[in-house]
Amino acid sequence: MSDISIIIPTKDELNVKNILKDIEKNFKKNEIEIIIVDKSKPEIKRKIKDLGFPVIDQISNGYENALVEGFKRAKSPILATIDADGTYLVKDLKSVILELDKGDYDFISGDRSSGLRKMTFYISFGNKFLTKWFNFLYHRKMHDVLSGVFAMKREVFDKIKYDDAFRAGTLFFEIEAVRRGYRIKDIPISYADRVNTKSRITKSKPIYGFFIAFYSIKYARDYRPLVLFGAIGILLIIAGIIVGALVVQNYFATGVLIEVGRALISFMLIVLGFLSIITGLILDMLLEIEKILLKK
Repeated sequence: MSDISIIIPTKDELNVKNILKDIEKNFKKNEIEIIIVDKSKPEIKRKIKDLGFPVIDQISNGYENALVEGFKRAKSPILATIDADGTYLVKDLKSVILELDKGDYDFISGDRSSGLRKMTFYISFGNKFLTKWFNFLYHRKMHDVLSGVFAMKREVFDKIKYDDAFRAGTLFFEIEAVRRGYRIKDIPISYADRVNTKSRITKSKPIYGFFIAFYSIKYARDYRPLVLFGAIGILLIIAGIIVGALVVQNYFATGVLIEVGRALISFMLIVLGFLSIITGLILDMLLEIEKILLKK
């Protein structure tokens, strides 16, 4: 197995000591580098630092930014992470790394599909919805795009380390990897009950989910414009046709064109719809040119 850097983000999460023990059981000391990126309260931070592993004081905010800070300090050719809350097993992290080590893919994450029943309904629904949205936008067959266990080759991170890590969790790394043409996949893993009763990394899961959905749409605009502008264009055209049909129906019923305003609205909606689709086509073509340049 290649040398590995394992980054563990923590925020008032003392269960990290159990994760560290499991890492030592599953990996040889000479093949791993462990870095904790911590944003805990002072009293908890002291206890985490007393565990005897390198600890970085997180200066930014957010889970994804914690990982970016840790990955930037890491020295190994394989970069990996696992949450500290006990919901993920270290043996599954090892499976993810072994799959990456085969060399067929550049980014591997854990798929918690079989464990989604342990989540609340809205979290489970949100994960499934965002995964389907990601697959639709980027033509992939992922099963879980928000897993807290993943590993990637250093070259992937080196390409994205200066990008702004928007509030989208693991999805940030997956979108950026796919955008640059890297191969990604996920493999089945276990998913356990949280050791603590609530997430320490995110205060509000619904708000966190909103941020992820917002940035997913933003990235669709920036990196899959034909999908977004095409969908908007089609909706505008359909709306224009419906309004126009009402005008035509009234004309045939009365024999007089009295709804000039509606007719103009119909015309404008259809024109805007076609303009939206054309905009998407042009932007999509420019992005294809950008992808070619990025690969060179």
